[in-house]
Amino acid sequence: MAKHDVLLVKTVDFGAGGLKQVKAPKMSFRVQIDADKKLIAALDKDPLLMADLNDAAKKVYDQFTKSMKTKLASFDKLFVDLIDAGEKKETIEKNVAGLRKSIADEVAVVEKGAELAVMAAYKKLQGKHKEWKKFKIKVAASITGTVAGLITSVTLMAVGGVTGGAGAVIGAAGLIKSAQTLTKDINKIGTDIDSAVKEMEKIITFVEKTAEKKRVFVANEASAAVLQEFLGMSQPSFKMLSNQGELVAAKQAELVVGVHDVAKTLNATLKAQDKFKKEFLSDVGKKLKKHPTTRKKENFAKVQRQLDDALAGNYTLVQKMLDKVIAMNADAKKWDKEVKRLQAIVGKLGKMDTKGLKVLREALKLLGAGLSVIDGNRIVTTSAELTTALVPAGVFYAYDKISSKALDGTVFDAA
Repeated sequence: MAKHDVLLVKTVDFGAGGLKQVKAPKMSFRVQIDADKKLIAALDKDPLLMADLNDAAKKVYDQFTKSMKTKLASFDKLFVDLIDAGEKKETIEKNVAGLRKSIADEVAVVEKGAELAVMAAYKKLQGKHKEWKKFKIKVAASITGTVAGLITSVTLMAVGGVTGGAGAVIGAAGLIKSAQTLTKDINKIGTDIDSAVKEMEKIITFVEKTAEKKRVFVANEASAAVLQEFLGMSQPSFKMLSNQGELVAAKQAELVVGVHDVAKTLNATLKAQDKFKKEFLSDVGKKLKKHPTTRKKENFAKVQRQLDDALAGNYTLVQKMLDKVIAMNADAKKWDKEVKRLQAIVGKLGKMDTKGLKVLREALKLLGAGLSVIDGNRIVTTSAELTTALVPAGVFYAYDKISSKALDGTVFDAA
């Protein structure tokens, strides 16, 4: 007995160019007969006889390559769609296993088909060559080599979730808490200013009523009597008036510093948010570079768009708070002139002589007008609004929530 190759293709050409994800298998296709040496010798002498066997094997080979080309293209499209949809690694691996099994099953069928086809061709030759009837042959077909797989290793599907910018988000959340502390401090300052102004207004009212007493107008010493009665009171006094005036001035100075601190903190929050965005998108870009998806640009653009949408509300919220702080600062600056004038008037009242009530009344009138400008209650209201508005801003900075919105519907959705 001797063996002879009817067909041998060392490297099968599946004509599978243009595949994006599937790597075509490297295979050899062999059909071999094992027959009596005399039969092998006869076949060698007449190439046309061998050609009949070869044609039978070639038909099976051609059907195999055609079927494989269709199979590979079909699975390639499936993998492109799955990967671009951000399917889980496990699902991809399951389908890769399905492709390999499908090829293995087909190989088994094709090998058997090749053997039967060559045997059928030989039987036809036996009918034409009666002397061959005494010869029996064995036909063995074998398709060997690697199986199909993904061009890019499936392990790259597990590029990991996006984590860029996590530190910046934590920093932004911390800044929001700092801003809340500052607005609460400003609220206290506003309350102190409002209380001091009201106390001064009470003292002014007391002096004015005292000055209206009829006995005050009887003699030139009237102003002295008023001052004596006023200064002698255990409650309202010029000293108290002076103390409250100094308190208003001091609190106004604190307010200016506090408002600037809030503005700087809120502005730092926006910068931290910008830093987060930059680092997040940088990480997305790096992950996409490694990812086997064919739609890298589309995925990046979608993440960028959705991240902008996720951050837009908080940008607007923080900016509105900054606008309120700017308005608060403008109010505090308006008080500069009045606070200085208030201090000057209170200083004069403390040094008043007994020349008459006119000077006293004019001073009180100016003092009252100045106090009406200094609205501590407005600061209290605005700072309370800021403190409340900062609550959702703080809650917003949850990395999982932001990243989930940004990555929704992309290849990272299942990461």
